[in-house]
Amino acid sequence: MKKPVVLSKRQPLGVQAETITKVAAKIAAAESAITQEFEIRQVPLADIQFWDDQPRTFQLKLEDVYRGEISLEDALYETKTEELEGIIALAMSQKEFGILNPPLAYALPGKKVQLMGGQRRTMAAIYALFHLQTSLDEHGTAYHEIIINSDPDLSYLEKERIAVKVFFKKPNDLTLERLGIVDNVQRTELPIGDKLCWLLKFAEQREGKGREIRWRDLVDTLGLSRSQAYEWLAVVQSRHDEYVKKVIERVFLGTATFGRLLEIAKADSDVREMMYNKWYGPRPVPDALAPISLGKTGNLNALRMLVLANVEGDIKERLESIDWNNPKMVKKGFAEFLEYWESKHG
Repeated sequence: MKKPVVLSKRQPLGVQAETITKVAAKIAAAESAITQEFEIRQVPLADIQFWDDQPRTFQLKLEDVYRGEISLEDALYETKTEELEGIIALAMSQKEFGILNPPLAYALPGKKVQLMGGQRRTMAAIYALFHLQTSLDEHGTAYHEIIINSDPDLSYLEKERIAVKVFFKKPNDLTLERLGIVDNVQRTELPIGDKLCWLLKFAEQREGKGREIRWRDLVDTLGLSRSQAYEWLAVVQSRHDEYVKKVIERVFLGTATFGRLLEIAKADSDVREMMYNKWYGPRPVPDALAPISLGKTGNLNALRMLVLANVEGDIKERLESIDWNNPKMVKKGFAEFLEYWESKHG
């Protein structure tokens, strides 16, 4: 009998804490020494230009932040509302503790700066300016509450300043991409689709300059281990294959896991069509006589603890509610857990 596979929670693929303070200079030095020249400036919010082509997929617009809420008629109401809730939480934190990690930007002619990272932090500062009010309670303790100002005075953006790390000169395109992805990865965990999109774009840029992407590029930027970096490079090297391209599109759409993409990218080209059709071709009628098998286990409680320790949110509440003394229910629950784990971790 095979030994049961024990799954443990993976740590987010972020840049390690000791790297964060050095990463901007390290990346810049790899490309051009001049881009190491930067300073912390207090920049008016009106002088900060946003980065439309940032690595993170983000639907929220400045107009939504100015308004302080999402219009019910907005076609992206649910997505934008979720993103705005994140901005509000960040605004509350910044109001309480300040901006602990200044956004990244480079200087433009005049006094304006162009963001390279920190769009959410900047949006949060704008939201706090227009829609957060600080008051004192009966004990003299400050507290912050949301007061929606539906018609904010945008001239206040010229007076309100935030700290920004400003490079004196615009980095070259490759350095710019790497700085942007590092800033996003080290702050919050990027969705796998956004990381993959950035990787393919970065590979095209490097190849356009006659340079191949290296495993070290991915360690420094996406925070991968060396072995993980080589797996991601397999996707880069096979990305023009017909079936690899199809799975990449499915990853972007959320209908395929990154694990499946790695499998087909590392496979020989002559078997990729077979693999793709097996996974995503016409589905055969399910075999009612072939139930899901989890192997033999006499300790359903241990299985319950394993599953619940590795899920969160709605699926955790659902799995907590099943009868863990009923083997049939446990099999269904464990199958759902495996599907969740693969979609989340690849």
